[in-house]
Amino acid sequence: MGFLYSKTSWRLSVDSVRGLARYPLLLLALFSISFALPRMLPGDPLQNMAAGGGQDALIALTPEARAQLMAYYGLDQPLPVQAGRFLSQTLHGDLGFSISFTRPVAALILDRLPWTLLLIGVGLLVAGVLGCVAGLWAGYQRGRHQRLSVALLLAGSLPDFVVGIVLILLLGVMLPVLPTSGAATPFNACGGGALFGCAADVLRHAALPGLALTVVQLPAFFLLMRAAALGELGQGYIVAARARGLRERSVAVRHVGRNAVLPVITLLGLRLGTLLGGVVVIETLFAYPGLGQLTYQAALARDFPVLQALFLLGGIAILLINALADLLRRGIDPRLRLEPAR
Repeated sequence: MGFLYSKTSWRLSVDSVRGLARYPLLLLALFSISFALPRMLPGDPLQNMAAGGGQDALIALTPEARAQLMAYYGLDQPLPVQAGRFLSQTLHGDLGFSISFTRPVAALILDRLPWTLLLIGVGLLVAGVLGCVAGLWAGYQRGRHQRLSVALLLAGSLPDFVVGIVLILLLGVMLPVLPTSGAATPFNACGGGALFGCAADVLRHAALPGLALTVVQLPAFFLLMRAAALGELGQGYIVAARARGLRERSVAVRHVGRNAVLPVITLLGLRLGTLLGGVVVIETLFAYPGLGQLTYQAALARDFPVLQALFLLGGIAILLINALADLLRRGIDPRLRLEPAR
């Protein structure tokens, strides 16, 4: 038995080392993609600036000024040299200097990050909670209320911008109850007793874009939770739990819900990648000053430092979220703790 235990422990340690070894390779691939994608766009930042793109529009660049700017940003160097410069700056915590915004990239991202976190937090939290609760309830109905499933399936198939336009027309034009653009009312001073009013104003501005993200994300959580609940209801331990006299609410929450939520947690990490893409569309549509709108503006201006920093940080965020989701699944389900990390 001791030999078997040692062999199993050695195998788990080898699998754990292999699981950890893949992250440097993923980071290297992520760095390469983040560097290459902005440079696949036609044109360059200075050409776009002189043509009227970005914030510094209609600037007439002389050949001497263009050469100086190219040398300052390192755009006159070969691509391997530019990649080495980007890697060196990133390892030293320097994300570079924006060409079109004329500000440090780190400062730009820190200014926009809270707005995007608020938007994603509202969208994922509401979609996840409502999707899990409604999916568990629909699973217990066993085939009833098919109209709800069909309606959510149709809503999930709509593009993000279509959902946003419909919400603007309904709640911003026909029933003007919510603001349709911006993150706060202009010239609204916050401080002292006005702090609560400012928080309410920020939430009102985040309501429509957050609702759009919720409508887009909710069907996936609902359908997966419903399917997982239906699968768990056919297991033998559910029959045994009912035979022991447990209340149906306890069976639903502690047994069916706890096991059915595991694939939903995995989906939560996977949907983050698509959610970041949806944030670009939603924030641009609602003129919401988050990272999504910054990505759109930087793409128009061909701002390489901003784009490569956003792609790199977004990829790292997705890796971290998936790792945390895996740890959460292992914490909920004891059976997964005995499996090596993959």
